[in-house]
Amino acid sequence: MTSDETEPANGLRGIAAFSWNSVLSTYLPAFILALGTGIAVPGIPTLAKSFDVSFGVASGVVTAFLLGNLFATIPSGWLVDRFGYRVIMIAGPLLTAVTALLVVFTDSFAQLLVLRFFGGCAAQMWTMGRLAAISQGAAPAQRGRLVSWMFGMDSCGSLAGPIVGGFIASTWGARAPFVIFAVLALIALVPASRGGASLPSRAPKAPAQAAAPSLSLRQLVLPRLPYFAVALFAGLTRGPLQADLLHLYAAFAYDLGPAAIGYLATGATILSLPLVFGSGWLMDRFGRKLTMVPGFVGGTIAMTALAVSAFADLSLAWYVGLFFFAVVMQALTSGSIQTVGADVAPPDARGRFLGLWRFTSQGGSALGPIFFAIVADQVNYGTSFLLIAAFAAVVAVLLVRYVPETRTAD
Repeated sequence: MTSDETEPANGLRGIAAFSWNSVLSTYLPAFILALGTGIAVPGIPTLAKSFDVSFGVASGVVTAFLLGNLFATIPSGWLVDRFGYRVIMIAGPLLTAVTALLVVFTDSFAQLLVLRFFGGCAAQMWTMGRLAAISQGAAPAQRGRLVSWMFGMDSCGSLAGPIVGGFIASTWGARAPFVIFAVLALIALVPASRGGASLPSRAPKAPAQAAAPSLSLRQLVLPRLPYFAVALFAGLTRGPLQADLLHLYAAFAYDLGPAAIGYLATGATILSLPLVFGSGWLMDRFGRKLTMVPGFVGGTIAMTALAVSAFADLSLAWYVGLFFFAVVMQALTSGSIQTVGADVAPPDARGRFLGLWRFTSQGGSALGPIFFAIVADQVNYGTSFLLIAAFAAVVAVLLVRYVPETRTAD
């Protein structure tokens, strides 16, 4: 690992993808925060059930966190522009620690829902601050790895956390994991604050920019509308697989039980994690388009093949092979959309832009499973897969037509 810094196009000295600074300011906090989130997971169902509510009502604990995560995208972007990156990256883990600790003492289901909502907001705050800092302080040839590896470390923490959390919850009760979660959130502040010291607290403005009025929502979005379309359709494409909807399909179409689905999920993780980390290197080395376009074209092929499999009622072996092919194609595009957002964010409104960007992509990720489920219920599974294939094809076309290439010579 090197401690060398890069020289971003804006003249700031920023962190390199391989550096102690990137480990301390980005990868380690991402892992610790995701580990804490994962540790809390096993305790959530038991805690929700303890309030004597139905399954449908109890599911609101999960929904509340997701809604908070989505709701906070745009406000977090505004806060980044208003107060700077470091303030928001510190405020996020602090709010995470507070909400996690309060869960330990909650005595009603309504309180639990509110705390989970603000926990989702807190998680988004740190992510938004970090993405804005990478957009500002890293050269284009470093962003792909920084963003992809940050989300890769998040995935590692999320995978490891539930194993630890299950042991803690079974030994000390359903509320105990939230104490560990709060402690880990506070621990994450140490490397985040120390490692981010070389980055600016916020995007610097030239004298002419300082005197100019900030961009309106119309000025921010309309010139970049094709980019937002990429974010939306990429979210629609990735949503069903991210939400594990294909496991639900396998359970209904092939009558797979929990053990078989667990094997599929584990296999998908083993396949995807190396590619999640490798995709960032590929984007920086060979360019955004040369990495992302094949990934989304491959996604189109995979979903089309799954549609054929569904229409033709092919065997489980066919489904398993095509499922893993879809997982590989999706892993190749991991972190890519957030990297594009960091590439095209306007220098004088990075926070607000990335807030809108994340809201669009996460909104697509939320809508994708809904569309898939509705079409499957009203028409058939094959048509649902064709719909997702069409979304992936739209992304590939938009990337070729509108997204600038950012690869720089070594």
